[in-house]
Amino acid sequence: MKDSADRLQRFDLVEMARDVVAEMAPLALAAGYDISFEPPSERVEIEGDRDALARALTNLVQNAIDHAGGQGSVVVRVDASGGIDVIDDGPGIPPAQRTHVFKPFYRLHATGPGTGLGLSLVQEIVRLHGGDVSVHDGPEGGSLFRMRFPLAGSGAPAIPQD
Repeated sequence: MKDSADRLQRFDLVEMARDVVAEMAPLALAAGYDISFEPPSERVEIEGDRDALARALTNLVQNAIDHAGGQGSVVVRVDASGGIDVIDDGPGIPPAQRTHVFKPFYRLHATGPGTGLGLSLVQEIVRLHGGDVSVHDGPEGGSLFRMRFPLAGSGAPAIPQD
């Protein structure tokens, strides 16, 4: 198995997000959602483990599919500053619960799908890339999960070396 340094690469966040949306689109459509991708007009290069970040984004899209009520839309938006938003039209996450959703095994609804580990893993992956993840109200209700990463060449830390 390769160590983490072998997986570090410079890559286009737009291309990675486009690939995840294309992979998740059949699942979203089958679950009753419209899914869309909103990229900037230029490449957005960051450094890190592309596969790990794709898993983090996949997890956020899967959460939107699982918890947004089975209708409406899921939007994945990449911005030129190194951010990715996943926006849904579901019931949202109450402000008092937002600090808890990234804790291991925490589940907003005990009867829903999942084990409560997904968002904790997303947070860990994002932090290892020198970024941050947060949850907000969506622009039309629902939830907006925002991941932010330092751009390649910005001098910000990527995955820490041992």
